[in-house]
Amino acid sequence: MKKSLIFMVCLLLLVSPLTGADNNSLWSDESASIYEDRQEFKVGDVITVVIEENSSAVQSANTSTSQESNIDAGPGLGIFDFIKAFGFSYSDEGQADGQTQRSGIIEADLTTQIVEILPGGNFRIVGRKTIKINGEEQYIKLSGIIRPEDVTLDNTVLSTKVAEASIEFEGEGIVTEKQKPGLFERIMNWIF
Repeated sequence: MKKSLIFMVCLLLLVSPLTGADNNSLWSDESASIYEDRQEFKVGDVITVVIEENSSAVQSANTSTSQESNIDAGPGLGIFDFIKAFGFSYSDEGQADGQTQRSGIIEADLTTQIVEILPGGNFRIVGRKTIKINGEEQYIKLSGIIRPEDVTLDNTVLSTKVAEASIEFEGEGIVTEKQKPGLFERIMNWIF
């Protein structure tokens, strides 16, 4: 009986992987990537940065000031008896409130180029993309430092993984010019 029980257990252990158990249950593509050889990068290679930036800032200020001064002088004595007694009082009060709010979202893919491999093995990257539609020209510039281990197998890196990131998004053309304040408004803003 003991031999048949041991035989049944061994048979069950041998047959169980063939009965629908997932052979890869302990292994996934993500875990495989840490064991694969990483691509060796050099200056001039390109890496695509997936830009997904969402920024917002609120700044507020509240100021309250008050000042009061009093001066009293008595009448003059001796040769100064022609000076009459007088007094002077001054008070000043001010209050100001202000708030600034700004937010922006940028989503784009930008292919950059490695321009320098730093002593620690990180890469300095720089990239620029220009898009021209109906006389409007928009361009995106990006520069920063990335780690080689942050570059995925499809040769991309998230913008949130870029150190010292500088991302510029600007435009030129008719629409951009119309959004700028006019000459009179700029003069009034300069004066006041």
